[in-house]
Amino acid sequence: MRLMRFLSVTATLAALALLAAACSFGSLLTNVAMSPAVISPNADGSDDATNIRYSLGRTAEVSIYFDDAQGNRHYFRRDQLRSPGDYQVAWGGVVNEPEVVDHGFGPQQVMGRVLPDGDYTWTVEARDERGRVASQSGTITLVDGDVVLPELQNFTVAPQRFTPNQDSIDDWVSISYYLPKDVDDVQVYLVDPKEPAFKYFIAEKERVIRPGERGYHEYRYEADVDQGAEAPPDGDYIIYGEARDLAGNHVVVSSTLTIEDGGKPRADILQGEIDWVGETNRVVSVPLGGSLCFTTTIQNEGTVSIRTAGPWPGTTYKFSQNHNTLANELGDSSLYQQAGVWRFGVNFDTTGYDFPFRWAIGRPEDLEMRLIDGVEQWYLLPGQRSQVSGCIEFDQAPPVGTNFWWGGLIHEFVSVANNYVDRISVNVGAP
Repeated sequence: MRLMRFLSVTATLAALALLAAACSFGSLLTNVAMSPAVISPNADGSDDATNIRYSLGRTAEVSIYFDDAQGNRHYFRRDQLRSPGDYQVAWGGVVNEPEVVDHGFGPQQVMGRVLPDGDYTWTVEARDERGRVASQSGTITLVDGDVVLPELQNFTVAPQRFTPNQDSIDDWVSISYYLPKDVDDVQVYLVDPKEPAFKYFIAEKERVIRPGERGYHEYRYEADVDQGAEAPPDGDYIIYGEARDLAGNHVVVSSTLTIEDGGKPRADILQGEIDWVGETNRVVSVPLGGSLCFTTTIQNEGTVSIRTAGPWPGTTYKFSQNHNTLANELGDSSLYQQAGVWRFGVNFDTTGYDFPFRWAIGRPEDLEMRLIDGVEQWYLLPGQRSQVSGCIEFDQAPPVGTNFWWGGLIHEFVSVANNYVDRISVNVGAP
């Protein structure tokens, strides 16, 4: 009798376990629906997306995919871990399946794209921790979808090596591309492969064609040095262009860029001091036909090299000359003003020409010579000092009312980096 009771209880428990297992398996995925069944993913605001709903009875990995008429499978979600609960997500016809395409305008990495128009079989599939699978399927139709990729055609970076240090030699790089359609967002940025999470964004200056509009786009990138910012550290970078349209198409292109000797140049007249020959109590007396002479020291206080050009220290100007007329007389075009060149200058208060007397900021032995495009260029290196000396011969008297003279550092076509340094009075009298 007891044996019969035991067998009866055991059978009941087994049946209940099987029933519980069956109910548990049946409740893995329920309430699956996708509506509407026809969408037009083109960002026009009408039926752009369908709503996907489902419920999970227990933790599972969920996949949502679409099979086209040719049997190709396109994933919207793939093996995404989800907790028990009710879920809803909108799908606008976009699948994120990275691929590289080249339609004759350079390689483009497609990160997301709207599927072509047509009929698709959709499936929502769940796999629980024991490997048991439940799925439900249906059909959906895509019509009038925006499948034009927002390619950054002919993405060009030139030059691919530059030195953004305001010396006017390879100070900036041109980044250009053509957009075949209006897009919602375009970003261009640098990434150091050693720190891939950090991006240096490059802004596009607005022109007739606005950022994101169909047409030709061009950026001038000088590492933000012209805005007073510090350039990214010297090194090799990947430069990315990334475009997305409202429908969800997403394209990325890339190139390489190397930064060398990049940064904001900084220099000072050491201790703000100029040794004016014959100066007493801030006054120098010079006979007509005599010369005002000086010596000073320049220090590069920045992190980048500073370019300079002649005339060399030791040069004597006549008062009737300036650095441009001296260049004409000597037939030396390097003495003219040059964008990005640093020079030490002497100025006075009645001149009609800013800093008419200018010298290189160091002697050849103080500087480093670099041959760039076959031309000698001279640089004062970071942390280095150099000496400047020169004279101004008074072959004629200064204008009436001339009282004050001073020195300064000029970064030509950029700024007067140091002005009104060590101001003195100069009395020019009869010989």
